[in-house]
Amino acid sequence: MRLLTFYVATVLSLSTQAVSATSLNCININSDLNQITALAESGKYRKTNKQNKTFTFDYNSNSSFSEYLTFARNKIKNDSPKATLNCPIETAVTKTSNKPKSQLTVLDLVSPFELKATNNKTAILLIHGLTDSPYLFHDLAAFYHAQNITVRTLLLPGHGTAPEALIDIKYQQWQQATKYAVTKMLEDFEQVYLGGFSTGGALILDNLLTSSQNQDSIKGVMLWAPASEAKSKYAWAAGIADWIPFFDYAHKGADIDFAKYESFPLNAGAQVHALMKQLNRTLSNTKNVPDIPLLTITSEIDNTINTQATLDLLTVWHNNTNRKTSTKDKLMYFGDVSTLASLPKTINTILPSCDNNLYCENIINVAHTSVTNAPENKHYGWNGSYRNCETAFGSKPYDTCKTTSNTTLGETTATNMEAYPSLQRLTFNPNFTQMTEVITEFLHTTQ
Repeated sequence: MRLLTFYVATVLSLSTQAVSATSLNCININSDLNQITALAESGKYRKTNKQNKTFTFDYNSNSSFSEYLTFARNKIKNDSPKATLNCPIETAVTKTSNKPKSQLTVLDLVSPFELKATNNKTAILLIHGLTDSPYLFHDLAAFYHAQNITVRTLLLPGHGTAPEALIDIKYQQWQQATKYAVTKMLEDFEQVYLGGFSTGGALILDNLLTSSQNQDSIKGVMLWAPASEAKSKYAWAAGIADWIPFFDYAHKGADIDFAKYESFPLNAGAQVHALMKQLNRTLSNTKNVPDIPLLTITSEIDNTINTQATLDLLTVWHNNTNRKTSTKDKLMYFGDVSTLASLPKTINTILPSCDNNLYCENIINVAHTSVTNAPENKHYGWNGSYRNCETAFGSKPYDTCKTTSNTTLGETTATNMEAYPSLQRLTFNPNFTQMTEVITEFLHTTQ
């Protein structure tokens, strides 16, 4: 029998009237379907703030990382319509600010950050995915910091504010930001690790393949569901559709998820498609792949990224004759071993299974959106305040997904949605602890 405890009772209850503006916060904003509908129709959180100030950052400058962090916070505070919204979600990252939980805002949760370790020789740079924010790495940041590793995160241009900021963005701006952050890592630390989720992973690989910098201090790369190729065969069409006047969004949501955009601008899809296309073209034309070990964590069932394309990318990287560290490559794969037939046997592969946790009976497979978050995550976790139901937005199954105490979690494939119309897209990794053990081993073998 499915477990009934998923939300606290106050979050599950449906009120007949919208939560008052004075009491609204990033948690209870999820509890009122009437308010969610009103926010989607008004586009209040879809649009950036139109304020007088314009905050820009020269990624080609020699500005320190602390100066970058100041810029990013100011940018979010100025442009985001949710920046000052109360958000009493305390994490290991927010605790470093010594700010009381009751005073935390969305700004504190989505801003890029740096957690300095006592041993300031080793550090990791983490880059989020499309429509995400650095909150995506709060759980992993706590883990790395506990290993005495300094953690830095990057906020990609167009993110952390409102979906409207992605309408005119170009992937080259993401590349510039990535180059700046990697450059600072190489300048500031003796041992460097790079980690990226989805688009962040693609940006890291693209940077490594095109950079002229000395990469000797880069000891390893960690990829979570890296963007290799879109699952949809029609991803290329997003760029064409974006040219249609007044047709800027593939999906318009209420954007009540403080850490990720729910509305999806067509241009965002077009830009990541162009980035992936360039990455694959560069990789296929490069004879000397950087001799840097890869740890890849991905799922067989992924409705955003073509997992087979990811396995093909990993194979090309692993088999490059220029590499001496290929024996350190690892793959943590949420799927059936039979789907790994084309993968080199020399890649150390870990196949986790969800069978020992109280929530496993509710999970049918691991989704693209789930790999970086712990089950204990207060926003995205098993008892988290947010449910990803966007695939069914505007329908009765959406309402059920948001309110039922008997939810089913997994990836939003057509097959799954037909079988479970009220499916909640999984947003936490049921094997997070095992994943950190795999990462620990990777760190041990590569340092």
